Amino acid sequence: MGDISEGKFSYVDYWEENYSNGGTSGKGSYGVLAQFKGDVINQFIKGKRIHKVIEFGCGDGNQLKYMNYPSYLGMDISPTSIDICSKMFGKDKTKSFLLYNPKYFINNGYFKSDLVVCLDVLYHITNEDDFWKTLDDIFSCKPFYIILYTRVTKPEEFVYGIPTIQDRDILSCLSRYQDYKLIQIIEQKYKELSGASFIILEKV
Repeated sequence: MGDISEGKFSYVDYWEENYSNGGTSGKGSYGVLAQFKGDVINQFIKGKRIHKVIEFGCGDGNQLKYMNYPSYLGMDISPTSIDICSKMFGKDKTKSFLLYNPKYFINNGYFKSDLVVCLDVLYHITNEDDFWKTLDDIFSCKPFYIILYTRVTKPEEFVYGIPTIQDRDILSCLSRYQDYKLIQIIEQKYKELSGASFIILEKV
């Protein structure tokens, strides 16, 4: 599979520059798409009595406003993102934030949670090594549940030519993690606005 990060494009630099120049996490974190994600995840949290949540890719924090996380750690590759979120939620003692770098995140049991979420992130990781390391890090938290909100595509459906998107056969990628089983896929409610759907995994 090609890795467009082998060229001049760096997804890490792209998102840091985006946030440092006043950009947002994109349309997926606002409006009806943000509400859709909030509705699905909040219902799941309530039904499963989730307490501790870790998020890979907290972005500009706007999506977080829609979430009812009892105890939350948000991580992101962009220092500016972490700065924005720490100021936005500075008075909220239920929320913590941490700069994430897949090359230097070593978790041997310290970071654990009931639920890990990763929303609109995986298909934006254009570096292949970072993609697999991020997946490994998500599963390293050994949560009871994992919720991924991403593009569910097969090779014949891959989109090419957009530098910020790297499609993969995500269900095939997830099959390597034998300690988890797929329990539900919730398809996108607003398909004219987003190609992402929910993938929900449960620890075996």
